[in-house]
Amino acid sequence: MRYAFIVNPASGQGKHDEGIAAEIDELIKGNPNRDIKLYHTRGRNDASYLAGLLAEEAAMKKDEIVIFACGGDGTVQEVANGIYGHENAILGVVPVGSGNDLVRQLGHGKNSSVRYRKLPEHFDGMVTRMDLIRMSWIEKGEERSHLIANGINIGFDGNTAILAHKLKKLPLISGSGSYLIAVAVNLAGKKGQKLRITADGKNFHTGSLLLATAANGGFCGGGIQSCPNADLFNGKIELLAVRDIPRRQFVALFPKYRSGKLFSIKGIEEITSYTQAENIIIEPMMGQTMKFVGDGEIFETGSLRIEIVPRAIKVLVL
Repeated sequence: MRYAFIVNPASGQGKHDEGIAAEIDELIKGNPNRDIKLYHTRGRNDASYLAGLLAEEAAMKKDEIVIFACGGDGTVQEVANGIYGHENAILGVVPVGSGNDLVRQLGHGKNSSVRYRKLPEHFDGMVTRMDLIRMSWIEKGEERSHLIANGINIGFDGNTAILAHKLKKLPLISGSGSYLIAVAVNLAGKKGQKLRITADGKNFHTGSLLLATAANGGFCGGGIQSCPNADLFNGKIELLAVRDIPRRQFVALFPKYRSGKLFSIKGIEEITSYTQAENIIIEPMMGQTMKFVGDGEIFETGSLRIEIVPRAIKVLVL
């Protein structure tokens, strides 16, 4: 078994780069009989390219390889895209990003990051298979597609993540602080979306809404448990829409939404729509395109097709 650690120096505002690299160096020194390598990315999609290259190299030597995404959800997404289709490659996650939402689902709890940060623990991990989400759209007359590991957020959640992404670049603002500021700003403006959503061939929502989430994992925004019924292994996408409700009502609902207890509220079905689906189409009704977030990364497309890819890749769980 080979082990490769791909470190994204930009994750977590770059605060963990030297620390995690030093830890990996110590791991290498302490395990001279294991094949362990450390790599750094330099820009967007580097992790995808590098992961694919490492998987192919290991396959040529008929080896299995665990490729660790050392970063946030965006880095995990890139490594997942890189190893997809390589049966000898296994996704590992070392959470050193700002959000780290996928690892919360993998570890069944908000504090899972602590366990997944302990590098030696991964040698005793269990390999299983997890689903991915494939999203497809038309760009400049050509079909494009991309794999998502955790989830897609449009409307309030997506706008908040987009603003937080910008705020994180400012000095003295932490990753969690940027999200809280973005929540406050977006609540003040209450920016939503106007969408047409179809789930497994049936109309799910048409018109204005506050937010929509198509999720593989249950967490978003650095620990908000938006989809408490999510399961990375059930071959289904969680689809949640919250209608365009008054600001005061959403402020009152937000604590329950954040803690994964939204569906415990009496009468919540009057302002939400929820289902599990395998194929989803989301179409913007206000202009030709819509901005949204997939695993913390910003996208802008027209009509978006979303489908589940069951048991898409191997993953290491603790």
